[in-house]
Amino acid sequence: MIWKIHALNRAAGSVLLGTILLLSGVTVATAQGKGKGAGKVSPPGGRPEIMQPTTPGKPVKPKANKPSEAKPEKPAKPVPNNRHREHKRCVKDCNRVHKNAIRACRGRTGADRAACERAANEAHRNCAQGCPR
Repeated sequence: MIWKIHALNRAAGSVLLGTILLLSGVTVATAQGKGKGAGKVSPPGGRPEIMQPTTPGKPVKPKANKPSEAKPEKPAKPVPNNRHREHKRCVKDCNRVHKNAIRACRGRTGADRAACERAANEAHRNCAQGCPR
């Protein structure tokens, strides 16, 4: 009796697996041909640019491929200038030092705090102006 249940389970699993494979195959088959040239239908095994027209009239010659011309060499790229990076790094350092100095002034009050912040701002101004440009 148990072997019948196992056989039924195996059969149901096979049917389920076959259904999944069949449905995924249908999905893949319908997804083909939906790209850039979806409207163009080319005959199987033929290249449309070489084929002759089907309507009677003037015969159309296939286009001849032109020999590729040599492209001129591009000039070598200049060595990158790191001054901009150095300037940004210097300004970031100045900003970090200034922020820490202003935090240190927070514990003070009144005129003492104002003097501390003025000194920190002056140091920051001198630091930022001294950064390379």
